[in-house]
Amino acid sequence: MGTMSLSEESKNATSTMTLGIVAGEGKLPSLVAQSAKSRGYRVIGMALSEDALALIEPHAHKTYLIAPGQLGRNVGLFKKEGCGSAVFIGKVPKLNLLRQLHKFDWTAVKELSKLPNFNDDTIQFHMGDFVEAHGVKVLTQREFLVHLFPEIGSLTSRQLTIEEYADIEYGMGVAREIARLDIGQTVVVRDRMIVALEAIEGTDEAIKRAVKLARGPVVVCKVSKPNQDQRFDVPTVGMSTLRSMLREDGTASGSILVVEAKETLVVDREEMVAFAEKHGIAIVSAPLPEKKS
Repeated sequence: MGTMSLSEESKNATSTMTLGIVAGEGKLPSLVAQSAKSRGYRVIGMALSEDALALIEPHAHKTYLIAPGQLGRNVGLFKKEGCGSAVFIGKVPKLNLLRQLHKFDWTAVKELSKLPNFNDDTIQFHMGDFVEAHGVKVLTQREFLVHLFPEIGSLTSRQLTIEEYADIEYGMGVAREIARLDIGQTVVVRDRMIVALEAIEGTDEAIKRAVKLARGPVVVCKVSKPNQDQRFDVPTVGMSTLRSMLREDGTASGSILVVEAKETLVVDREEMVAFAEKHGIAIVSAPLPEKKS
């Protein structure tokens, strides 16, 4: 076996401890950057928008503004900066992505042409495998943000009724099924009736639509996909989720936000709990109900 030179050892060590963060919208990319830096990583921020760039820049050693469709260039940046690993995190609205198809480079077009469909799972699995095939290990978001995944229990103080628990069980069961079909991950119910299902519009817009239709308290259920690729698209809730639950008069009393326990990122937990208590919203971290035979 050959002996590795000192320069090669140094290069490999730098690569192993250099983390590329592909940053979408929201606070999570900057939280990952801070966590990674505290663990000794050199952080390279690759922001998908000007807003994302502004949020991650203070916490990264170096930043780039990139486009998701520039796959060849982006992989080239990983290699240029010596990134041995990467994390993909933050919102990337699918509608925005579809509007940028004309900006895709040849590498992206070629890879997308291999796919049987353009479902989220299909795209994410393939792109993750493509990046890893080029020597960059895609790490899970949980690796840096494990403290943001709540265990089973209520995050707020309000006691729930038997009827509300029935709504939760029903809503979580339906949400599991639409997630399995890769339609969406959020269902809104009231009195064991479906008010809205999440599709391409995203969680917050689905909730707003449901609130208008229900004209009363709703139960919002958010789950992970059965085959969720932990490298991408971990279900996440935050302040925007709660604000979406407010009615036109600014109230939401009696509404419930339910997240799948141990599988959902809860951002700004203290702020969310305070907001929920003020507006009469219960937040619950619950397991998926058992499938009935």
